Amino acid sequence: MQVLRPALYALLVLSALFTFWSGGAVAGRMLPPWTRSVAPTIFAIFLAIFTVYRFALMRAKKYPAATGLFQVGLGALIWVLLLPSTRQKIRPPSAPVDEVPALMSSPDPRVRALAVEVAGYRGEGARYAADMIERLEDADPAVRERAHAGLVRLAGRDVGQEPEAWRELGRQRGWLR
Repeated sequence: MQVLRPALYALLVLSALFTFWSGGAVAGRMLPPWTRSVAPTIFAIFLAIFTVYRFALMRAKKYPAATGLFQVGLGALIWVLLLPSTRQKIRPPSAPVDEVPALMSSPDPRVRALAVEVAGYRGEGARYAADMIERLEDADPAVRERAHAGLVRLAGRDVGQEPEAWRELGRQRGWLR
């Protein structure tokens, strides 16, 4: 019994150290990926020994059964949370993907028309200028009309329906390379 209690504490501290260290760099050093399974393994050994120890105390009527069962159950819950499959990295949400360029080349003319219109209203519309100019030659008249309206909105003036005139204006304004 005298050796069991310090051994349990040592296993618990070791498990905690591996849990915190495997989550990121400590003192500039990262542990290899396989060490993520070390913490739950050590904690499982701790929990097995702890459970046997608590059940022995409960059977000898030296420890309340409800408290012992609660501690063992809580230990099992903590072990499940330590498993690598349970852990998730908390990270900021990824930057939203801009789908407008892909939608401008959709086979559906309604989608192209809507995408061109959306591009014309965007604050950073200059980055869509090349695609919008290309849509001036679209087979669908609604797409051409919305591309023209978006370019007029972007430029603040109208240079006509011809794509070449818009390309020239785009080069002057730095929209095109």
